[in-house]
Amino acid sequence: MTPAARRRHVRHHAFVALVFVAGVLALAESMATLAVSPPVHWWWVTLALVTILTGFFTVKVPTVNATLSISEIFLFSLVLLYGGAPGVVTVALDGLIVSLTRRHRQARHAAFNMAEPAVSMWVAAQAYEWVSGVPPLSVAPATLVQIGPAALALAAVYFLLNAGLNVLAVSTDSGRSPSELFRKYFVWVSLNYFGGASIAVLMAVNTRTSSFSSLLAITPLVVISYLTFKSAMGRLEDENVHLAEVNRLYLKVVETLAMAVDAKDQVTHGHVQRVQTFALRLADALGANDQLQKKAIEAASLLHDIGKIAVPEHILNKPGKLTQPEYDRMKLHAPLGADMLTAVGFPYPVVPIVRHHHENWDGTGYPDGLSGEAIPIGARILSVVDCYDALRSHRPYRRALSPEDAMTIVLERRGTMYDPVVVDAFVRIQESIERESVAEPLPEIIERVVQAARQAQQVDTATETLPLGMRLHATDMLMRLYERLGTLDANAPVETLCDVVEGHLRRLAPASLTVFFQRDELDDQLRAIRASGFGESIAARLTIPMGQGVSGWVAAQRRAVINADAALDFGDQIDALVPRHRSVLAVPLVAGSRIIGAMTLYSVQSGAFSDEQRLALELLAPAVGEALAAALARRPAGCVNPAPSSVDHHHLALSALLEHDGLWTSWAGRPLGVLSVRIPGDLDLMGHTAVAVAQATRIADLVFRPSDDELVVLMPDCDIGAGQMIAERIRTALSHPSVGEASTPRLALGFACAPHDGHGVARLLDTARVRAGRDDAERPAVAATVSAACPTGRVTWLA
Repeated sequence: MTPAARRRHVRHHAFVALVFVAGVLALAESMATLAVSPPVHWWWVTLALVTILTGFFTVKVPTVNATLSISEIFLFSLVLLYGGAPGVVTVALDGLIVSLTRRHRQARHAAFNMAEPAVSMWVAAQAYEWVSGVPPLSVAPATLVQIGPAALALAAVYFLLNAGLNVLAVSTDSGRSPSELFRKYFVWVSLNYFGGASIAVLMAVNTRTSSFSSLLAITPLVVISYLTFKSAMGRLEDENVHLAEVNRLYLKVVETLAMAVDAKDQVTHGHVQRVQTFALRLADALGANDQLQKKAIEAASLLHDIGKIAVPEHILNKPGKLTQPEYDRMKLHAPLGADMLTAVGFPYPVVPIVRHHHENWDGTGYPDGLSGEAIPIGARILSVVDCYDALRSHRPYRRALSPEDAMTIVLERRGTMYDPVVVDAFVRIQESIERESVAEPLPEIIERVVQAARQAQQVDTATETLPLGMRLHATDMLMRLYERLGTLDANAPVETLCDVVEGHLRRLAPASLTVFFQRDELDDQLRAIRASGFGESIAARLTIPMGQGVSGWVAAQRRAVINADAALDFGDQIDALVPRHRSVLAVPLVAGSRIIGAMTLYSVQSGAFSDEQRLALELLAPAVGEALAAALARRPAGCVNPAPSSVDHHHLALSALLEHDGLWTSWAGRPLGVLSVRIPGDLDLMGHTAVAVAQATRIADLVFRPSDDELVVLMPDCDIGAGQMIAERIRTALSHPSVGEASTPRLALGFACAPHDGHGVARLLDTARVRAGRDDAERPAVAATVSAACPTGRVTWLA
């Protein structure tokens, strides 16, 4: 039971107890009056028995826990003839008997049904005596003029108290609005009370002459009144059933439309149903009684993401952080969804909730920047539950969070993004929501896995300057891979190719696991064809639908993804790895226009990969894709994975790069920089120079050392401005007094850039060396010539 329901339960029981006490007091006073009155007349007993008997002929008021009957005719006659005391005792006994004969009786209902009519009749009888000013008709006769207005007062007071107390009882029990209940179910029922009072006056006046004759004359009117009232209530019940059925079908149509959006967003299946459940529970916790508002929340929670129909799937399901243009496109789903729903013409305010469910309490949200209570309450409710369920669900860029972690984030946003009152109410119901409504609970992680994960997170992943030896090693690996791919045996199996590539990738990026995926065009799935590293036994069995997970999205969209959550590929199987993989670097493998699969690297460290490493893999991917396509085409049907053959690693020096200049033809028309750094005559200074070059350049830049006194850096996607900046960084680093004395031999830097200085690595390298001054004797002349001919050429002399 929610806190709001608990408070309502307490109020209901307190109200019932109060009415019961008042009823007992009224009944006690009436019985005391009867004790000192004249002996009971037989007609008195007859009217009382008829009142109780007709009390069983009740008509249920549709959709509320209340009933009405025609027994008021005989009850009013009893009061007019013999006073209020007999009426109070009779109506109390009638209510108690009716309650006890019900199939599903409860003590509180019996107590209320006995006490409430007693209180209502006692007050109504006092009003009758005050208005009429005459004794009961059994004592002295009276005219219609004398008792007519008083009888109407009796009916009015009894109706107002009887209906009012029942409305309050139903309201405190169900949480529905008292005014709404009264207007909808009890106002027009008052005609039954006033009609009963009129018949009772006729019956009471004629009883003085002939009791049975008057009863026989009145009986047809009573029967007609009962049948008419029952027929009216039946038609109302049929109308309510019909409306409920239409509303159910209408919501099913709405839900089906919402499911279409849900199906497009491949990683949030069931999101809208859970959001609807949470939103309605939260509205109840906030004490929302407006039925139109609750219906608006019910529909809006299903349709709040309908605008995502206009958002491309590669943005919806991207397993990584959205770029700013992608995020701007995603934000359009709120106003677009509202515009789409405007044409529907909902009878309750659905459109404002859909439009504003991403507004923030502090005004920083979208699309209109509303703040505070200017945001519709339905949108404030929806924003909290939408966020919580999103955090508790698997998303393209991360795995689902635990309930505690999700709630921590919601609380952090309290007062900035979310209404504090709404958040506080959600805190009260969160535990019950998790217990009852979460469709896909996350598996529990044992303590040792948690500890291992924490230790993995504590590893320092800050980028460090790579020593020259490591940079040279990375460059050598990259070039050897190109060379190896070109010299592999034409019949080399797929496994050999993957091992060759994997051996180089491991040294290029801090991967703990490398997996090659092949696309199966028959069922449009990615299947691991080779896995090497920590967790390879699990990875080798991975099957990922195209467009799902990280690797599936990369293959479907032909775009690389960096540092996404590895659990999106592994699913729950990742919990078997201690420590588990945390980051992913994946690139698509394409041959011509055909997608072959994906090449994916996993690491146990968070944020392990850099954009420079992504660039390096993207440089390799075309050659790997073509080679893999050729190897797969040669692979016999039903072939199992053989043991990898031995691979001869062939060293490719700078001279080999120049011989294979065709490898870089794909860069034609794109910036490609070549930097030549010379330190003639002093090998000691080379150590300082190597550090400066490593700090100034990117990991993806290829560093060669063709001779003891020269470094050559090949820099993809490096234009003139970037080359100048890198050269200036190196010069500044080597200008520090700690580097050397004034007698230190001079440093020469030369930079050339394609397409400005031509195309091809050999051409650019020659130009860079000329600008650096290949021979000492040529330096002054070359410097003057280069400076005059090309201001972008840089010759820096360092004394």
